[in-house]
Amino acid sequence: MTKNPIVDAHLHLWDITAHPWYPGLTRFRPEIAVNFLLDDYDRAAGDTTVSALVHVSATSTPHAYLDETRWVDELATAAGRTLVSIGTVDPTLPRPELLDHLERQSRSPRFRGVRVFAGLSPNTPAADAIASWLQDRDAVFDLVTRPDDMLDWIDFLAGYPKLRVVLEHLGMPRSTEPDDRAAWHNALSLAAKETQWLCKLSGLGLICPDLSWPTLEYWLESSVHLWGWRRLMFGSNMPVDSTAGTYTDLIATVDRMVTADATDQEAAFFYRTNATDTYRIS
Repeated sequence: MTKNPIVDAHLHLWDITAHPWYPGLTRFRPEIAVNFLLDDYDRAAGDTTVSALVHVSATSTPHAYLDETRWVDELATAAGRTLVSIGTVDPTLPRPELLDHLERQSRSPRFRGVRVFAGLSPNTPAADAIASWLQDRDAVFDLVTRPDDMLDWIDFLAGYPKLRVVLEHLGMPRSTEPDDRAAWHNALSLAAKETQWLCKLSGLGLICPDLSWPTLEYWLESSVHLWGWRRLMFGSNMPVDSTAGTYTDLIATVDRMVTADATDQEAAFFYRTNATDTYRIS
């Protein structure tokens, strides 16, 4: 178990009993369609010292993210937790309404940016509106893209040179099959070379059957080789990745690599500093 304090740069909280904002969970992975709150997170983290959290919206009811932003504020304030949030927005909205939804979320002192999990393509009016708004406010674009769209996003976002971009879930490899693995490696290599983005080492439970070292070794070592410790940040993707293993499993596997390959300073970059700098966590 790592002795490094951690900033978890990617997790989800939801109370599906009280808030009907997450119907997509049942379609996506029914086993995670249960309440997951701060106490549940703490139990999952166990003895790991987690100093701060980055909550990422996962709402699937239209525009529920506006209510979720307020709820997360209340939850974190009541618990006295250091927590910032990445919201979202509906890319099908007319531009004035889309910008209004961004502005309303930004009134939260915990708001740090947005991600759009589905329905957003580069070189579209919605992408331009979101990227421009975020760049103007020095907010973060948590980018969701798969290998086949990586080049288009690289080209599009080159037009926003001051935008803070964090690539989610290692660029979302499609599967562990050899062809998909090769496509992922090529796309991730291109993004690392051609951009100044940072990258979340997270989400491998979406494609891997477990979180053991033999299963994750290729993905972890490739990511460090391509991005380096100064551009990677740890994210648990809990509770989604819990379908492949526990938080303890994940930390043990990731820390095996960190302990073997990273200096103390590099470990601090990966586990804390990259996230605190990017998401302005104090």
